[in-house]
Amino acid sequence: MAATIALIICTEPGRLENQSVLLAQSIRAFGGQLKDVPIYSYHPRAGAGISEQTLAKFEALQVKHQQIELNTEFPNYYLANKPITCAYAENTLDAEFLVFVDSDQCIFQEPTEFLLPDGYSVGLRPEYGKGIGSSGEGDKQDSYWQTIYHLLDVKTERFVTTPIGERRIRAYWNAGLVVTRRSARIFNAWKQNFEKVMRLGIAPVQGNYMVEQSMLSATICALDASVYTLPIAYNYPLPLHDRVSPSFKLQHFDELVTMHHFNMFFFDDWQSQLDKIQTLDRNSDKYRWLCEQLSQQDLPARTWEYRYRLLSMKVKRRLKLLLSKTA
Repeated sequence: MAATIALIICTEPGRLENQSVLLAQSIRAFGGQLKDVPIYSYHPRAGAGISEQTLAKFEALQVKHQQIELNTEFPNYYLANKPITCAYAENTLDAEFLVFVDSDQCIFQEPTEFLLPDGYSVGLRPEYGKGIGSSGEGDKQDSYWQTIYHLLDVKTERFVTTPIGERRIRAYWNAGLVVTRRSARIFNAWKQNFEKVMRLGIAPVQGNYMVEQSMLSATICALDASVYTLPIAYNYPLPLHDRVSPSFKLQHFDELVTMHHFNMFFFDDWQSQLDKIQTLDRNSDKYRWLCEQLSQQDLPARTWEYRYRLLSMKVKRRLKLLLSKTA
């Protein structure tokens, strides 16, 4: 079974190192029949490599790491790593199913849905909230989507429902977990379309933000690909749990298959942030395993004050950009 599937992650120096290690540890511990799937880690930009300590952990976890300069055109847009790395993996690996997983995820059950049902070429979850998405004609953000749809010759409108707020928006999927059949060549099309839009300078009203994710969604629509909507236990946004609508909300930690933790564990108050999550039963050996692993890791933790400084800077940049567009 393992020969039919391969996991793809990006690992660069810094916080991604510990996140990638934690991800690999989780699937090796809880992946069931898929616990031994090949994991391919890529460092796609120039610069210093990851630490010897991380390389040793990767070796113990049988993670195959490669530093290869792939993202040469958009190195300042780190999210370009996703489509560029995925396309490279699609061209060089021979697994039937390719699964791109953000490093800030953990896998707590056998991810059986990674082996897509017959008739489907891609599996993912809707984006958590509306974000840069569009509810359709009349939405202030719809001009961006109409532009990229026209560029890619999208002929069929698709819509999804967001787990936060249950908003109906144009098909906009989260790129933190993407399962594909390699034969569908979705990753190569994603890369080509992403590069096309970046070169043309087309961006949402918020600026050069989530372009790679919106282009994955537009590419899927342009290809008229058959989309398998992964169950809600996949790519579950743990830090956003309290905001998730009841019909999309999990009740127990043991229900999680893959959990998206974002930067929650990058800051020194990660335990208090976990404790603040409401209505989620954490009486679980897996939850205790997670806390134990985090406690043992030599995390490059930032202070909680640093998180608020980052948030403040982010808000100021967005406001400045919006004001410049309305001037």
